[in-house]
Amino acid sequence: MARICLNVLVGIPGSGKSTYCQQLVALPGRRFEVVHVCYDSYIKIDRHYDTFRDVAGLYKASRQKLSTYIEMIIHALKENDQSRLDEALFRWRQEFKHELCISSSLMHSDVVFLIDDNNYYRSMRVEWQKIARKLSIGYFESYFDTSLSLALERNRERAHPIGEDVINRMWARLEKPCDKLYHQEHDFITINGNSIDYELIVTKIQYCFEHPQESPAVQMVAEPMEQSNVHKVDIILRKLVSKKISEAKDSMAATKQNLQSYAKVLQERKKYVLEQIRTRELDVAEEMMNNIVEDLF
Repeated sequence: MARICLNVLVGIPGSGKSTYCQQLVALPGRRFEVVHVCYDSYIKIDRHYDTFRDVAGLYKASRQKLSTYIEMIIHALKENDQSRLDEALFRWRQEFKHELCISSSLMHSDVVFLIDDNNYYRSMRVEWQKIARKLSIGYFESYFDTSLSLALERNRERAHPIGEDVINRMWARLEKPCDKLYHQEHDFITINGNSIDYELIVTKIQYCFEHPQESPAVQMVAEPMEQSNVHKVDIILRKLVSKKISEAKDSMAATKQNLQSYAKVLQERKKYVLEQIRTRELDVAEEMMNNIVEDLF
């Protein structure tokens, strides 16, 4: 029976997700198969962001269809059910007008599914984790911690660049994995810059094959933060915004207009991160608060 792992990618356009997938597929000597589920091949969110944003429920419905079919495919592989696999792949082609390359030989292999999407909302990742728990398969996230400026630079080099306002909005709203506040987010690897430790990635994949997800114990709902702590977090975020702007001034020959645009995006991110935090009980020592807020920002 196939052992399966979901590797859910988290990062804005230009953060390095495509390179990661290409290099993992081409990795010499790997002992598992790779199924690359590239959302942009099936749900054109990056190039049609405004359409998905403006049509109520369209993005959520499209994502739900895709995850439902992936669940059907994984279930067929686990159960060694050729007819169910054929049916799921046929329905996939009908729905998305694009092949998903999966052969019956995968039923007898270890398989990692690369869920190649921005996954910038925590709720998006939770849905995949629920599937992993339901099917008792492995799960982890690869978070691409790339600066906004580098992502924009890489995007400009693309043959078909995405609108920079789209990337700005995604960056401002990206909910970084944080196991200090969200207990379910302990299964992630952070990838910084251009260097990727594939030995570490392969070790993590093998671990997840051997340690599939289990149904979680019932968790208490977190209480909102006290207003005094919200105020402390707001002060920390203000300092982080100032620090980012100073770094931008020092590290790039930015025009006044560019700096103003960057400052506007930083303020949007500050507001969004503060809203994330204020709905949680930040039950940590005060000396740790700076580190936690900085991790989320």
